[in-house]
Amino acid sequence: MIIAFANQKGGVAKTTTCLNLGAGLALRGYSTLLIDSDPQASLSCYLGADAGKPGLGDWLMDRAPFDQVVRATPHANLSYISTSERLIADEALMEQDKFKALHYLKRKTETLRDRYNFILIDTMPSFSVLLANNLVAADQVVIPVKLEWLSIQGLAPLLAKLRDIQDNVKDLQILGILGTFNRKGVTECHKCLSELEAQLPGRVFASTIQLNSKLAEAAGAGKPIQHYDRLCQGFDDYEKLTEEVLKKCPAKKKTHAEAR
Repeated sequence: MIIAFANQKGGVAKTTTCLNLGAGLALRGYSTLLIDSDPQASLSCYLGADAGKPGLGDWLMDRAPFDQVVRATPHANLSYISTSERLIADEALMEQDKFKALHYLKRKTETLRDRYNFILIDTMPSFSVLLANNLVAADQVVIPVKLEWLSIQGLAPLLAKLRDIQDNVKDLQILGILGTFNRKGVTECHKCLSELEAQLPGRVFASTIQLNSKLAEAAGAGKPIQHYDRLCQGFDDYEKLTEEVLKKCPAKKKTHAEAR
């Protein structure tokens, strides 16, 4: 299952969710690959990647094979592909190739389906050829939405782009809308969740990610929350999300030999 995390607004916890959901899946024995497809490279920085080594752009443009760009994490079943701002130049090259401009990542990830249970893609916060590549490669998309009114109002353009892909390219499914930066007892957050459910009935995750300082601390330490603090609210929230995703996307665990 290939899942992209997308929202045209920044600061909605795409990277945090990609990493912590990936770590939750890996802890349960699922072979999981994270792909950093945002030239800002937040996920790569989070995981301590060396910006001088081959990354996503090198793989997409056939300058390096997969085994040179995939990197292990200290955590079992969890690997990643890093990126850097050099991906911007590679995106410009993709735009020039009218025949396969939207299919660079799909062409590559299709070769990995037998190696991983889950491939999670962290995307850039603007619509571009690179984001279109991410969505075309994905089976499902998770849309993290900050539970603030302006963030909810900004969701419409992304949904329109998803419909364009569904109508013209492939059957891309919305796995769920994820409310982030939730503050229980705050009226605005409750109203935002209700508005999301009204706009997209049945598509909003029951799980939400509450505002929790430990998530920021874990990022500073370069660790998923599962390996930083299992007593905090952030850990509980991502555990619930992981279980919810597995109910929606059941997967047979890869054996060690299959995942290599």
